[in-house]
Amino acid sequence: MFKKRDRDEIKRLFDAMHELRYGTSAPQEQAEIVSLRSTVTGVMRKPPQATIREGQRKLPAAAFTGKRPVFFGTGFEPTPTLRRAELLAGNRINGPALIEEHASTTVLMPGDACEVDATVTS
Repeated sequence: MFKKRDRDEIKRLFDAMHELRYGTSAPQEQAEIVSLRSTVTGVMRKPPQATIREGQRKLPAAAFTGKRPVFFGTGFEPTPTLRRAELLAGNRINGPALIEEHASTTVLMPGDACEVDATVTS
């Protein structure tokens, strides 16, 4: 029907569905397609995931950018600031800490701990 561009058949099917759903139709009136929806289903391979270099538990010196006072509910605490791009897989960070990058900052609260994963996410 669609391959043949059979407009009369499309209109007939539309009117039949309209009658079924709403109890009325207007076969004598022209129809206009205002929107058309399509669903496509398929199987995709997972994209390759980038990884970062393996490191030790201890943070590389290049990751440290300084300290700044940060308020954590009860008062200010001197808090290390870290450059995310310099962290290596396996690095362990104990809070408090600020992990900074161009678009965001991850805050580790006092008592938090995290380990850097090898998988890069964007």
